[in-house]
Formats: sequence, C-alpha cells, structure tokens
Amino acid sequence: MRLLKQVIEIFEILDNPKVTGEILKKYFENAYPDVDFEIVRITGKNAPVDFIKITIEGRNGKKRGGDAPTLGVIGTLGGIGARPEICGFTSDGDGALTALAAGLKICEMKKRGDCLEGDVIVTTHVCPFSPILPHDPVPFMDAPVSDEIINRYTVLEEMDGIISVDTTKGNEIINHKGFAITCTVKEGYILKVSKDLLDIMKITTGIPPVVLPISQQDITPYGNGISHLNSILQPSTCTDKPVVGLAITTETVVPGCSSGATHLVDVEQAARFIVEVAKYFSRGQCKFYDVDEFNRLKKLYGSQKKYQTQGLNTGRKVGLITMGKSNRKDMKEDIEDILQPKFDIVGIGILDGYSFEEIKENFWPEDGESFIVSMIDDGQVVKISESNAFKLIGEKINILENEGIICNMLMCTGKFPDFDNKGILLRPERIIYSILKGMDIKKLGIIVPDEEQVNDSLKQYYEFNPEIVAASPYGSIDDIGRASSKLSKDVDLVLLDCMGFTENMKKIVEDKTGLKVMLPRTLVAGILNNIA
Repeated sequence: MRLLKQVIEIFEILDNPKVTGEILKKYFENAYPDVDFEIVRITGKNAPVDFIKITIEGRNGKKRGGDAPTLGVIGTLGGIGARPEICGFTSDGDGALTALAAGLKICEMKKRGDCLEGDVIVTTHVCPFSPILPHDPVPFMDAPVSDEIINRYTVLEEMDGIISVDTTKGNEIINHKGFAITCTVKEGYILKVSKDLLDIMKITTGIPPVVLPISQQDITPYGNGISHLNSILQPSTCTDKPVVGLAITTETVVPGCSSGATHLVDVEQAARFIVEVAKYFSRGQCKFYDVDEFNRLKKLYGSQKKYQTQGLNTGRKVGLITMGKSNRKDMKEDIEDILQPKFDIVGIGILDGYSFEEIKENFWPEDGESFIVSMIDDGQVVKISESNAFKLIGEKINILENEGIICNMLMCTGKFPDFDNKGILLRPERIIYSILKGMDIKKLGIIVPDEEQVNDSLKQYYEFNPEIVAASPYGSIDDIGRASSKLSKDVDLVLLDCMGFTENMKKIVEDKTGLKVMLPRTLVAGILNNIA
C-alpha cells in the first residue's frame, strides 16, 4: 500500500466544503515546485467548477520534444460533494481522488529521480456542491456543468491513451469490492480487453483481474435518452484515442451521493495500478488495443463514430429558466408534452444552490418592492425581488448560451428590463401583452399568486380594464377555484399570471367560470416549439 499516504493527503484536502482548485495547486506546488498545474474555473448551474490539468513531464515526453506516448488519467465524476443535501465527501468523488493521488505519486517519483519515459496528464474537476440526479437503482451525482464542458476540459488531444477513473458502485452489474477495468473503447467500437492491462492488474492486486461489463449504450453520449451504467466511458465520446474505464467497485449497491462510502485501500489499489500502467505505457510496453485488428474491423464494418454523437434524429436543446430550482418536476409539467421528443429540455433555476435561509437573507423583497413568487424543492414558497431576479436570470442566460443553447424561455410572467442575451429569449410577459393587444380584449380577468402583486398586475395590464384576484399555484387547489369564482361574468378572458399555474388548474378555472383561460406556460412553450 505504498500510495496510501498520497491517497490520505488528497482525501483530507478534498473532504472540505471550501476546497478549490487553487488549494490543490498550492499543495502540489509547495511539494513539487516544477509541477505544471493549470486551473480553469467555470460557473455552473448552482456552483463554480474548477477544472484541473496536471502535466508531469517525462524524460522523452512530447513536452520536451520527445516521442514517448502520453498517458491521460481522467478523474471522471459529477462532484466530490452534494452539499447542502449531503454533508461530506461523496462516493462519486473517488474518481477525482484516485486520479489526483496517482498524479501526486508520479510527481514524487520524478522528484526522487524516477522519471517516467513519457508525459502523464491528469485531469479532473472539483466541485463540493453538485446536484443529485434521480436514477435507478440508486441516485447518481450530477454535475453543475454539461458533459460537453466536462469533456472539453478533461479529454485532451495530447493524450495518446486514456484511463477514465470513475466510482461504479450504484449498480447491480458487478459485485466485486476493489476495482475493475473495462474493454477498450475507440471511435464507437467496444474492443477486447487489453491483455497488457490484465497482466498489470494481476501483479498489483495479487488476485485474478476483474472486468466490468459494458454495453453499447454505455459508450454513447449522455443526453440521448438512453440509460447508461454511469459516466465512466463518457470521455470516449469525444476522442479518437483508446479509452479504458477503471471502475471503483463494491459488493453492494452504493449511491454515488453517499458519504462515508470511500474505501481508501481500494482507492490506493486503483491509484497504484495507474502508476504501474504509466510506467509501461510510456515505454511503449502496454498496448490498450491491437492497431492492426482495429483497422481490420473498420475495413470490414466501417466507421462506428455515430455512437459518439447524439444520434441521427435527436432534437435540439432548449433552455427553461425557472425562478426556483431546476429539479422541480412541476415546472416541466405540460411543457414536456409540447417540446419532447423534438427537443432536449435543459432546466436551470435561478435559486439552484441556495437554501431557504440564504434566499430570505439575500433575495427577499423590501417592503413595497415588486417581487415574484416561486417554490423551492422542499415545498417552501419564496419571494424574490424583481431586481434580484433580473441579476440571477442574466447569469443563467449566460450559462445556457455558453453551453451552446441559444433558444431559451423564461419561466416567469414578471416584467424585467432588457437582458444581454445573444440568442432567442422568450419573455412571457411581452408575448402575453402582444397577444392580448391582438385579441381586442375589452375586460381581462387575472389571477396572480399573491395579494401584494395585485397593484403591479393592475399597472401592467391597465389598458385591458383588468379585474384581479389572488390565488397561489403553490397552495391549495381549492383556493384557485374559489378565487376564480369572484371574477365577474363580463370578463372576456382569464389570464393565469404565473408560470406556476398548470393545465389542471386552467381546467378548474374554466369549469368554475365558464370563461376562456390563457395559460402562459403552454402558450409560450407552443411558440418555442414552433420557432426553435
């Protein structure tokens, strides 16, 4: 267990809600001043993500103008922590822990004079505040940024062969405690397991090697609507280099978001295996695949690169910016029926990552200030001043557009100034106003979520002779029926003035009043479906 020291040291750094890439960089540089340690910070949905690249030069590596092959070691994960829901280092962080510990050991070897022949590049990301993703049989850890962004900063062109290390405990496929490797994956082909890697595994573990079964589904990109074992082979979707998965495994099913589930001895075994692979690979003595056989496969069966794409007939991505949190299923109700399967819906919430106490402290409206009403994932109703909402929305628009999603929809009927958006942004309040103008409405009935919003709504729609009542879409369904009953019969149309109102609530108002009802969420989603 000669890497246990490195594993423990890295674990103590990562098991901290305040950990950043900069803290890791200082630690590496203090111990090994010559280390090439790079950080790129990306703002995610609910937290910043620090992408790390550590380059350890070999004596005949490409960085020095040599020709020895470069090994890439990727710590693949969603996040090292699931705060605030889960306290502590999560099982999903084992990939980052293993990769960094192996990198630390190789740095130490070089300092002592045991320099490898070729370069080794270690990449991973650090985020102690990652979201949890529902999954069967146990929840997954999600990442605050898209898989495209993760791959962009971790899967690098200079890598000649890649080991992707990932926690692989949340399944019923493998019941071995320790680690396992996968078949080599290259350009959409699942190739046979590398004999060289099996031999190294036998030496480092002292037991027969273990292979993790994978399927064709597992080597396709996330977001295609197909189930995956986990993200261990996502790096293979964006490179033509051979990729081997190194899975940290258990005998029982363990959720990736669980704390207290990291077995340091297993991580040490996996990190030690990586170090030994690096020695042989950089000398050209460890082959991930048979080049001649691979070329023969391509000649016989053609390119399989289609498995590295989203498929032949997938829809484009559209963004939904909610005023609460993105994991609220009720905000996609009715909308999914309109947009899917034509589009992949990417939800993002302006309150992602904030607790109720933080929302109340930082974003609550002052007395008399205009506000919007929303709900967070624990069912609590919150108020956000329109000025604060404007700033938060602008940040989320930038995130979506930076991920290439250029057609987005605000899930709010509130009135805001202009945003600095580059693509198409559907703003419900402007769409509703324009449609009402085109309908020649003489008297408009409006249901707003809160009594304190009546005056703002009156100003916004004064030219339509509005009659306004209040009922929250986040309260009792009976309240909506009672409020709608107060509207007079000479109303031409009822506007449910909040994106939180659903199709079911619309039907209740129609039944109670006998009037026509405008539901913003389906109205605007229909326009998005038409133009995106």
